[in-house]
Amino acid sequence: MSKTKKLKIASLITWAVLLVGLIVLLPNSLTWNNRYSQQLPTDTSTNKKQQRTSATIVYTNPNGSLTSKQKKAIQDTQEKLQANKKFLGIQTIESANDSNASHRLNSADKSTELTILHFKNKQSQFHILIPQVYSLVHTPGVTTYVTGNDVLQVARAQAIQTATKIMIGICCVLMLISIGLIFRSVIAPLITLLLSGITYLTSLSVAASAAHFFNAPYTAQTDLIMAFISFGILPIVIAVFYHSYSNHFETLQSADPLYKRSWLPSLITIVPLIITGSALLLAKNETLSSLWIIGVSLGLGWLIFYTLMPALTEFLEDLFFWPGSARKLSTTVNFWHFNTTLGNKHAILTLVGIFIVICAGLFIKTRPLNWSSSTDTPFSSQAKTGANVVSSHYPTGKLSPITISLTNQSAITTTQDLAVINQLTQKLKPVPNVAAVFSVVQPAGTPLSSLYVNQQLKLITSQLSAANLNLTKTQTSLKNSQKQLKSLKLSSTLKTLSESLTNLDAIGSQSSQVSEQASDLASDITTIEDQQTTLTNLLNSRSLSQGSKNTRQVLTSLKTHNRNPLSDLKTLHRNIKVISSNNSVIADNISQVEDDQQTVNDDFQDAETAIENTKTALSKDSKNVEIAQQNLAADNSYLTGLSKSGIVSTLYMTAADLKTAPMKNALNQFNLNKNKTTTISIVLNKEPSSNSGVKTLKQLKTTTNSTLQGTSLSKSNLAYSGETVSVTNQKQALKHDVTHLLPWLIGFLIIYLLAISQSLFAIYASGTLLVAFGGSFRLINLLSTSLLKESLLADVPMLAGILFTYVNLALIIPIILRTARSSTTQYLNAMNSFDKILGFIGLLSLIPLLALGFTQLLSFIQMALVLFVAEVIWLFLFPLGISAALHVTYDKV
Repeated sequence: MSKTKKLKIASLITWAVLLVGLIVLLPNSLTWNNRYSQQLPTDTSTNKKQQRTSATIVYTNPNGSLTSKQKKAIQDTQEKLQANKKFLGIQTIESANDSNASHRLNSADKSTELTILHFKNKQSQFHILIPQVYSLVHTPGVTTYVTGNDVLQVARAQAIQTATKIMIGICCVLMLISIGLIFRSVIAPLITLLLSGITYLTSLSVAASAAHFFNAPYTAQTDLIMAFISFGILPIVIAVFYHSYSNHFETLQSADPLYKRSWLPSLITIVPLIITGSALLLAKNETLSSLWIIGVSLGLGWLIFYTLMPALTEFLEDLFFWPGSARKLSTTVNFWHFNTTLGNKHAILTLVGIFIVICAGLFIKTRPLNWSSSTDTPFSSQAKTGANVVSSHYPTGKLSPITISLTNQSAITTTQDLAVINQLTQKLKPVPNVAAVFSVVQPAGTPLSSLYVNQQLKLITSQLSAANLNLTKTQTSLKNSQKQLKSLKLSSTLKTLSESLTNLDAIGSQSSQVSEQASDLASDITTIEDQQTTLTNLLNSRSLSQGSKNTRQVLTSLKTHNRNPLSDLKTLHRNIKVISSNNSVIADNISQVEDDQQTVNDDFQDAETAIENTKTALSKDSKNVEIAQQNLAADNSYLTGLSKSGIVSTLYMTAADLKTAPMKNALNQFNLNKNKTTTISIVLNKEPSSNSGVKTLKQLKTTTNSTLQGTSLSKSNLAYSGETVSVTNQKQALKHDVTHLLPWLIGFLIIYLLAISQSLFAIYASGTLLVAFGGSFRLINLLSTSLLKESLLADVPMLAGILFTYVNLALIIPIILRTARSSTTQYLNAMNSFDKILGFIGLLSLIPLLALGFTQLLSFIQMALVLFVAEVIWLFLFPLGISAALHVTYDKV
């Protein structure tokens, strides 16, 4: 077995093992492809902690206002969201339940209500969360959508992925049929698809691995460019080989000479394409930099073809084609020969005509490119439908506001800081194209009057008026008290008390006399008792018994007579004793009363003195009240004028204000990172991705910087986010690439062409590419609005320009390599040699363009149109212009 055959067997085995490995690793590659192609673009100008994804939930009733039942269902859905807040990674939820947010989240016709979800930081798996959020918020009886700028970007990436798969399928079917019919072979188209599939799978693995392990740029356009190279361009190259090989096959010649003759020119052809394609990694525009894989795909395609195809042609041999010649596919119309001849004969006239056409093309008005994500999203997408609902009920930029984030070293909750935020909010409102501004101090878009000094002054003024009224009442009360004090007759009361004291003294004296009389009466009673005893003794004595009977009778009668008075006297004595005892008590009471009376007398004298002092004080207080009223009236007048002056239309917030429910909600919605970051949301009345939006952003930045200068937040870190900011950054990045990177790449290609051609052919050929693509771009840009109802999408010129340039360089370089710069005739002959396969290549080239159009995705359709028109222009311009220019430059006229 020869060494060549061993190498071919080794090549087959190697690619078979590699293919099995690619199939085994395909799930990982597809997973990474989905992850990185659908991830949101990263804004390198913004701190990662300040980058937040968001989604807008749209609840709408197409038939009118939301009913109470529907609102209850929406409330239940929001409760479910709150319950799953941590699971979904949601940081804050803005809903119409908050009085501050209801004004901006409810539509004017009350048929639509929005809920905005802010997720924690930048979600790399945001595309996975969207279906989960949608299934969670789906509300029975209410039409529900999940949309927003971030959601639309993911939806567009998914649409591009789906369209790419459709394109691959269409290309495979049409290439299979076309190549099979043209070459009357079953093996040839299958081999073509095999090589295309291996190229695509290998490129996919390389791109996905580079993105996963080295953070290489990867977008949905990366997958598109790999698919287009693998299934659109490579099959055409292989078909050109089949065309040559079929002729060798008919003459029973080996295909090895074809490989030997073509590998070096083909390598020389793709080397500059690989270099410039890989250099796209240096681009700042994310879409442009993600196209770096085009160089890898071209290199892999070349490697796979020249290692695998020789082995396949060697072992398949007679099975490759059915008997018959494919040379009949060569066109009978020498298109380029006709044009080169025309250009060479009428060089001056041709160049003048081309110049006139170019000048006319310059007068074609170019419309601004469309940078909106929603434009390239299919109408079947619920995200786009939701965006259309929002745009029909809210300001134009409601779905994609500009967000300004201010990050400070300390919490932005002081009165001084919040006053600055309020001042900034007020100054941003008059900026042109601004519809509304929302911030922590104006969560509903309007000032909270209770937080402003002029409103607070009005409150103070009303309080002062109330105080003045109270002072008036106090003055009236003081005057009444003075009158009442004057009505008190303390002197007459003291006189009455003195007279009562004199009477008490008289009563005490009389009580003493009664006591003395009681003592005298007791002495008299004792005397009478003694006399009675004496009479009794006389009557009982013997001498009296022997005496006169009359004397006894007299004594007996006297004794008897004295008995009753004595008894009465004793009774009187007892009564006098009681009276004396009572008088004694009375005397004691009188003594106590005299002591109390003296105390009362002293107290009355003190009271009289105090009352006199009080009268004097009340008189002074009444005068002070009058002075206070006059001062209050002056202060009230001053504060009223001050509140109306506008000088104090500033915010003043106390610690108590921060604890109120409205401010807590506002802090929760607009402040982050423990209140060290605050956000300001700006809604435009223009399309966020339009040129007007970009100009407005510039004015907003200028206003913000000038307002913060010299304030407490002058050193805070500023960051801007939103669709307008993203579009602005992409435009600036693309402008940088066009002015810095693109000239180097074009210069490299021109120098490369000059090196291999050693003539001005390189300059002229490059010029035809620029003119053809520029003309196609201007024409399709003009017609797209009328034909497709949308302006040209921003990434279409990038993709179409790169593909157009690379495809046609693959024709220009082989033409150069077929000449030796000896004369114009050799260049023309080299160009005319392509006539026999030009129609064949053109026919197959329509397949990827048709596949792009059949996807029904706007960007794919526009790209197909730009490529088609550019190729048509170039097919005429290249032979005419080159032949005329070479004739004028090198031939003697």
